[in-house]
Amino acid sequence: MGRSSRLLIGIPLSFTLLVGWFAWTAFRAAPPLASENLRGAGLSISAAIEQLAAADSSFRSLARYTTPDIAYFALIDRHGIVRFHTNPRLVGQPFSNPDRKIPPDGISEQRELLGTGEQVYLLRTTIHPDHDEYLLVLALHTYRADQVIRRARAGVTVVSALTVALWGLTVLLIFMQRREERHQREMNRREELARLGEMGAVMAHEIRNPLAGIKGFAQLVETATDIEQARLYAARIVSQSLRMESLVDDLLSYAREDQGERHPTDLTALVRECVTMIRMEPDSETIEVIHTPHTAMRIMAVSDRIIQLLLNLLKNGLQAMPGGGVLRIDLENGRHLAVIRISDTGVGIPPENLPHIFDPFWTSKSRGTGLGLAICRKVAQEHGGSLTVNSMVGSGTTFTLTLPLEV
Repeated sequence: MGRSSRLLIGIPLSFTLLVGWFAWTAFRAAPPLASENLRGAGLSISAAIEQLAAADSSFRSLARYTTPDIAYFALIDRHGIVRFHTNPRLVGQPFSNPDRKIPPDGISEQRELLGTGEQVYLLRTTIHPDHDEYLLVLALHTYRADQVIRRARAGVTVVSALTVALWGLTVLLIFMQRREERHQREMNRREELARLGEMGAVMAHEIRNPLAGIKGFAQLVETATDIEQARLYAARIVSQSLRMESLVDDLLSYAREDQGERHPTDLTALVRECVTMIRMEPDSETIEVIHTPHTAMRIMAVSDRIIQLLLNLLKNGLQAMPGGGVLRIDLENGRHLAVIRISDTGVGIPPENLPHIFDPFWTSKSRGTGLGLAICRKVAQEHGGSLTVNSMVGSGTTFTLTLPLEV
């Protein structure tokens, strides 16, 4: 499972656990909270009833006392006779539930189902108006207090629906991601096949000519009349063989995936070494090579790959100035990056060719594999750097190489 797939699963899983915990906590806290609200309302109403009964021993004022929470209430005297009831027809009747036992805390509470099918909160307690004792039976509607329970249940329902929707979306995204990955793999496979086909075509074209030359000169060796003529033909065979070897080396270098082990490397010394080697090239006799030494800059690199990159760029500069010119190599420290600029005063690169010069197997030369600059950019990217170009026809070309400095 890829990192993006783990992330797609981890986010909804974390959301599910967090929101589920909140919803479950609220759901479990709702019934006790509703009971506390009912108990508080019942005690407040009981106190108000006791005050009204103490102020009016005839209990007439109780008939006018009402709140939206009261379903009914009644006062029962010591003999079990209903002295007051919100239903006047029950006044003077014996109380239907003669059990007057009250818990030690003075309050009995429970939920009771009325004949109408409504569930009410029933509170029983004793009150003492005018030094007398009465049993207060108070029934309260529960719909307002139970609203917190309904909200908690609705919250659980909404959270469940959102969770299902989120997981459905997650599954859809994972499916689409997997499909995109399969599509990308197929596209990469097709591109790889196309690249292999292109590579095969280039190899067939580039190898055919040296092979034809080797075959021809080998046949001439057989008919050579003296040793010097045979040596000349043998030298031509070696030259064509080296050309084939160079092609194979370029192909292997471009296809190489193993970057090798990186070591702390003095980039300044590598640049100086490459400049020394390029000055020994036969093509550099008419070219002024300018390089100003720089203080040491260390990078983590595979030295051979960096040398290959630099030499390719320097040789390209030489080849761009067949009639002579100036090849300049500048090195500078640019805030965590080493910056190398290789400039020539050659013919320049036409604007229509610039987008393609780093493409593998693309070349504007009559001979060549078109892998040199592709290898250069690949080596730069292997080391976490970049390679860009700026060119103007008739004025020359500048390649800019950046490489991260050792931390």
